[in-house]
Amino acid sequence: MVFKMARGPADPEIKAKVLEYLGKVQKAKSRDVAVAIGASKSDVDNAVKELTAEDLVEYLYITTTFICLKGKVQTPD
Repeated sequence: MVFKMARGPADPEIKAKVLEYLGKVQKAKSRDVAVAIGASKSDVDNAVKELTAEDLVEYLYITTTFICLKGKVQTPD
């Protein structure tokens, strides 16, 4: 049996770094954001989850999953 530990709130500093990085690129993978800002992928994923709930970031599903600032990338219909 596997138990997933509940994650606490995202680090506000990591959330700010994610937003700053996404402001410089059109779209990115969470792994690339983590490398760019010097954070773990799990911390970036947690920050992105909160930023998505805050309607600041959105997931893009274009052959693979990307993240971007809300409304920055127009997706094909």
